Amino acid sequence: MIVICKKLGIDFEGKVVESCDEDFDVEGYTVFTCPALYHKVKDKVADYKVLDLRVLKAFRNPNEVARAILTAESIYQEPEFETVDVGNSVIYVGDNLELIRELSLHCDLIVITQNEDTIRELYPYEIRVIRGKVKGVEGSIGKFKVHVEGHDVVRGKDVDVVEAGQVIYPNFEGRVEGIYSDEFLGAFKVLSNLGGFMKLVAVKVNPDVCGAMKSGIVGCTFCLNCPNSAIKLNKVWNRIEVDLTSCRACGFCSSICFTSAMENKVLSHDKLIEKIERVSEVTKLDTIAFVCERSLGELYKFKNLPDVAIITVPCLNHVNEVHYLYTALKGFKVLAIPCDCNFKTDCFDIAVKTLRAFGFDCLRIARWEDFENVFEELRKARVPKVEFELRGKNKREMWLSLVESLMVYDLKERVFESKHFGKIKIDDNCTLCNTCINFCPMEAIRKDEGKILFNHALCIACEMCAKACPEKAITVEKVLDFGDLGEKVVFEDEMIRCPRCGKPHISKRAYEKLKALTGMEKSLLFCKECRPKIILEGVYEEIVREIEEMRRRRLGE
Repeated sequence: MIVICKKLGIDFEGKVVESCDEDFDVEGYTVFTCPALYHKVKDKVADYKVLDLRVLKAFRNPNEVARAILTAESIYQEPEFETVDVGNSVIYVGDNLELIRELSLHCDLIVITQNEDTIRELYPYEIRVIRGKVKGVEGSIGKFKVHVEGHDVVRGKDVDVVEAGQVIYPNFEGRVEGIYSDEFLGAFKVLSNLGGFMKLVAVKVNPDVCGAMKSGIVGCTFCLNCPNSAIKLNKVWNRIEVDLTSCRACGFCSSICFTSAMENKVLSHDKLIEKIERVSEVTKLDTIAFVCERSLGELYKFKNLPDVAIITVPCLNHVNEVHYLYTALKGFKVLAIPCDCNFKTDCFDIAVKTLRAFGFDCLRIARWEDFENVFEELRKARVPKVEFELRGKNKREMWLSLVESLMVYDLKERVFESKHFGKIKIDDNCTLCNTCINFCPMEAIRKDEGKILFNHALCIACEMCAKACPEKAITVEKVLDFGDLGEKVVFEDEMIRCPRCGKPHISKRAYEKLKALTGMEKSLLFCKECRPKIILEGVYEEIVREIEEMRRRRLGE
């Protein structure tokens, strides 16, 4: 449901309210186009979004801009939450007696201080007091360990570790959820979180397709550049782990994940594609802008801006190269408008290079203060006009499907530097052992009867193949070459066929190497299925010969 205040003058399908004083009912997911409407019924709604459309007065034609933004917002993704267990214990490092006494009424408080006056004031120690200093803090919200050099005044013994669910620590440097450097803000957060709270599940990891680690070898680690340091590589369990307590749901990890192992639970890849599709069907404008929703508030400062079809996103990091290219191939010029968040341009840059390769310059980044100038530059840009189909089981394959559609145009720029693409070379040390094929998370390498075939378009330059190769025969060049995207043979060797079944089973180089190492010769010529049969047949023939020899001896006697 979209609730619109009539005073806004928005021509759009939805519930229209004459004024903020009017009573109205809501049900299900609701978009409030005026904050006053939300505050009128906020106690009655669970799934909602507040979108103050008054800011659209900054544009020349607010109704046309509103049409796009509301079309996109009508596509809903149900959020997923999990419970974070925090407990009732809190550590406070400091000497604010008023704060200590107030906190002690609501939680199991532990005070760490070196101030003798504070310790004396807290007698008879109904609050647990540690005389000493903090050496460090580790853990996460609900399970912190504070390392101290101190003495437990209540228990009368020395301690080196104190545990609690949350920590108020004025001298703490860094940002960890559950550790608060501001005393009063920390006290407020502590009381809000006591017991536990609901945390939005922003992303889930599919370890079966993740290319980060395999058999102890580290591969793709792009998601570890998380702006909030919420993603870690667990080398014990060979997997990527997301700390939801540190995650800010910016979407970077899912956008940069080329294997699509990171599932965005806030605004999924498919939902954003659906928004683009729907907006492209209803808008009359020629430019679509992906706008970080927090930046909309800046529009209050502007007037008479050129009209664009706005699709808001929680953070611009949610938008990946497929989204940018999909929009451009729909025939639109494309803008990315960030807020002051940590917008990482990896995906944007891939999209820009892809369009540049075929002579298009219809994708730009702009902040609202530069919007008019960038829009004017973009007005002259050409856009692709092609038939295309988005297909593929992961983001890189989808990207390739869009590139193939662009190939109706001549290639204008072929080679780009890129840390996200790779080209492999294989030297004569290769024995066609299949290791590189088994380790490649993108299936960019395969073997066909003595040949290794490589698809540059699918390679993400994780270098797992090179690190795993037992012969050290592979090198990886980090580059994006639009003239060499197709599959090609990168190594070839003569294959030896099994004398018994005729199947090619070992390369000539591998055979020579194994023969030199083992001293074996003839048995290596047979495949692994036939070799045991040949050995058994040889043993059987030997036994038959021995029996025949014994029979002849008896007859001779």
